Amino acid sequence: MKKAFIGAAVLATALTLTACGGTAAKNTPSEEAKAADAPVTAPTASPIPSSTPKPKDSSKSSRGNLIAKPGDVGTLTDQRTNKVTTKFTVDSFAEATCTERFAKPSENGHLVLVNMTVETTPDLVDSSNPKFNISSYQFKYIADNGTTFNGDLGTISTYSCISDSLEFPMQGMGPGEKVSGAVVLDIPAGPGVLVYSGGSYNGPGFEYKIS
Repeated sequence: MKKAFIGAAVLATALTLTACGGTAAKNTPSEEAKAADAPVTAPTASPIPSSTPKPKDSSKSSRGNLIAKPGDVGTLTDQRTNKVTTKFTVDSFAEATCTERFAKPSENGHLVLVNMTVETTPDLVDSSNPKFNISSYQFKYIADNGTTFNGDLGTISTYSCISDSLEFPMQGMGPGEKVSGAVVLDIPAGPGVLVYSGGSYNGPGFEYKIS
C-alpha cells in the first residue's frame, strides 16, 4: 500500500472496626497479636483504561478536527467495541526526494513525505474491520484561506517516487503489529493543513499545520 494518551489507579479497601462498651475478656489476644496473625494481601492495580480520555473542545479546529503536531500520539477507537485498535504518530513532514527509476514530477505543486509510526493493538482482532491500512485517500489538504483541494493527493507521481520498502505494507497491518513508514502526497504549493481521517475510524480527523 502506498501510503495513535494512559494511567493506572491502585485500588484499596478500608475496613472500619466498631467496638462495643465493656471490658475485654481475659486471655483475649491483643490487637497487636491479631494484626500479626492476619494474612498479608498484596495491593492490586486496576487495568489500564482501554480508551483514552476525550479531548477538550479547545483542542479542536473550527472544522471539528483534533489539532495535532508531529510527535503527538493519536488513537483510533473502534465504534462497535469502543476499544482502541490503533495508535499512531506523524513523526515529520518532509519534501520528497524521489529516487525511483520512473519518478515523475508533481502534478499538484510538490511531493511531501508524511513519515508515520503506527502500532495496532490486539483488540483490532474484534474490530468490524480487523485490518489497518494507510493510503493517500485518508488525507485531505485545506489551504490557509479555507479552500479544500478537491484533486487527487495520490497522483501517479506518488506511486513512483520512493522505494516500496520505505512505505507501509500494501497488504495492511493486522493486530499487534508496528510499522514505521512514509506516505507520499502530491499537494498544492503554499501553507495550509493536512487532515488525516484514520481510515474507517468514524471520529474527528487529525489536523496538522504544514507550510
